[in-house]
Amino acid sequence: MKVCRSLRIPLIAGAVMMLTVSSARAQDPKVEIGASLASLNFGFGEDNEVTTFGVPSGGFGFQNPGVFVSLFVGPKVAIEPQIGLFVASQSGDTFHTVAVSGQVDYFLKGAQENSPYVFGSVGTIHASGSEENPVSAGFGAGYRIRVGNTLTFRFDGRYTHISDEGGNVVSFGVSIGGLLGR
Repeated sequence: MKVCRSLRIPLIAGAVMMLTVSSARAQDPKVEIGASLASLNFGFGEDNEVTTFGVPSGGFGFQNPGVFVSLFVGPKVAIEPQIGLFVASQSGDTFHTVAVSGQVDYFLKGAQENSPYVFGSVGTIHASGSEENPVSAGFGAGYRIRVGNTLTFRFDGRYTHISDEGGNVVSFGVSIGGLLGR
């Protein structure tokens, strides 16, 4: 098949662009797995004036993600399932709280480099002995630092509202992550 001379340059340019985009996409991380390192939480509102600080994390996963998996669906967007577990035991009595949520991250500069990001999240919380499973909804912003090809640190601040009189929480956290699937 003979290709018109006037179409050769656009076709060649298009093929080069596709190859460039494909090779750039191959360099994008596919998955980031991480965990909270430290958090500072301020509760406010009705019956929720509690402040916690923790290293590795206060209320592991309750207001901040305990463990997260970022699934990169584009060069700037990640979908992030999160889970946290807090267990306390004293004198034979054990109490637990499990928080499960999903978060969508948007990295302003992209996942390939150090970048500020914004996010929104929704989730649910189960506490032993409670008949209620409050829903959480939140949003925030942070900064993600890539160290080499496989290590990341995240610094973020978030606002979370917890239903069923759970109150409102402002949290600041630090997380560590590892990049997989490059």
